Amino acid sequence: MLAGFIICFIVGLLCILMGFLIWKKKQLSFIAGYNEETYKGDKEKLAKVIGLFTIFVGLLTILLPFGLEFVSELFGLLFGAIITIGSIALIVYVNKLNKPTDSK
Repeated sequence: MLAGFIICFIVGLLCILMGFLIWKKKQLSFIAGYNEETYKGDKEKLAKVIGLFTIFVGLLTILLPFGLEFVSELFGLLFGAIITIGSIALIVYVNKLNKPTDSK
């Protein structure tokens, strides 16, 4: 059981670190499928939304073993639902961001 806590903590910390690098340091190369030449939208907003979502996933991952141990197995289902619905909403939002900005 201790191994599960340690693994979730390490993975959560890595997610938080990656989210910070994407959001604050604008390391957009960490985003899967990101291409500098083909992305036409606002890169600042992209970095912020992807970075914050990744940090949120990291925090949830750190809390996951505690929820499973002390609350119930339903916490795992809630975790999966939040990640799935959040990812779908994130994809939709990022696709809306990938529109050329008018320079008028």
